[in-house]
Amino acid sequence: MGALDRFQEIIEKKLPDPLTFALALTAFMAVLALTLTATPPTALLMKWGDSLSILLTFTMQIGLTIILAYVLSQTPLMQKGLKRIARLATTPTQAYILVIVTAATFYLISWPLGPITGALVAREIAREAVTRNNPVHFPLMAAGALSGYAVWEMGYSSSIALAVATEGNPTYEIIGRVIPIQETLLTHWNLLSIVSTLAVIIATVLILHKQFNLKKPYIPTDLVTPLETSYESAADAQPPQGRRRWSIITGLFLAAYVVGWFAQQGLSLELNIVNWTFLAVGLLLVRSLPHYSALFADGARVAAPTLLQYPLYAGIMGMAIQSGLAQQFTQGLVAIATQTTLPVIAFLSAGLINIFIPSGGAQWALQGPAFIEAAKLLDVDLGLIAMSVAYGDQWTNLIQPFVAIPLLALTGLRLKHIFGLALVLCGATSLPLIAGLLIGNM
Repeated sequence: MGALDRFQEIIEKKLPDPLTFALALTAFMAVLALTLTATPPTALLMKWGDSLSILLTFTMQIGLTIILAYVLSQTPLMQKGLKRIARLATTPTQAYILVIVTAATFYLISWPLGPITGALVAREIAREAVTRNNPVHFPLMAAGALSGYAVWEMGYSSSIALAVATEGNPTYEIIGRVIPIQETLLTHWNLLSIVSTLAVIIATVLILHKQFNLKKPYIPTDLVTPLETSYESAADAQPPQGRRRWSIITGLFLAAYVVGWFAQQGLSLELNIVNWTFLAVGLLLVRSLPHYSALFADGARVAAPTLLQYPLYAGIMGMAIQSGLAQQFTQGLVAIATQTTLPVIAFLSAGLINIFIPSGGAQWALQGPAFIEAAKLLDVDLGLIAMSVAYGDQWTNLIQPFVAIPLLALTGLRLKHIFGLALVLCGATSLPLIAGLLIGNM
């Protein structure tokens, strides 16, 4: 057994389950807030309890995204499409690259699509690999799909870049203007960082692949037998309300709404319209309404961890923000920054805070004002500072259990299967991200 196999084995044995991890993180944040701020224990308890519900809308949205994407992936036409994509990869190297590039592309377009698409493609490629007796390490493939989070803030759905380009954002009054995407997303250093970060992810995954003992790679049992076949009996039962025409009619009405929405809103994407698009397409592709209901019920079991854990992370976020701890931490780092180090300090601090506040928008509202003031004082480009916080936010998403839940739910993996690999990828991606910021600061 190689060193990497031993490391992964230790992680799998020692790392607690995601719920225990979230509770441990809650306790750790409470200790920090009580010891480093003047917040009384009873006040902190109330801040935590009040914050448990702040992400309920988001929790429902993400839960639906997981369920609807799962249903879509199990429809006959989508199964055929995924199989065709999977067959494009005839070697392990091609398999890893296909998963990483596909996932990253969707992360750049719309971050909710990244983990969902990455998970579905990884599942089908792994299933094809089992059929061909072609050894791939499925947890490594899933970690590669998750690593697309390391570029999502550089693309079309970047919460921070889009926030500073919008009037009335948390730093609008401090800056005195908006920061257009020409100064953030479309800069040469940001585009270069996308390419270099993906190159590092691919290289790291391929190196890790060579280090593993692939004689007995971990493959979830449901990858061997497609889940969709277990619902054929539901599809074959064709009472009047279950005939395919009813699902098609409903899907067409939803599709008409989606088309109308895009006609009014343009090419913007948000979770609600992503979900209704998934629902419309799913209804058009299933065999009947009972077939859809059966798949939806199974998808709900897949999404269950999301509904349980997201409120806990909302509580952690609430304690970090409302106790003043996160702001105190940011201001302390700003005080020691120089013109050269400010972007890197913003990056590293955002990466650390993201562990406790996994929300780009919330992070910018918290950290943005202090770093913008420092950037103006030190004559550092404001677009660069905004992207420095964005880079930090996306960077530690690779080791943030909160954002990994949808991918884990759809791949059938547990956090312990990918955490050690994601930790290595997180360390590796820090290099091109910091390099990009240094180039932008020249």
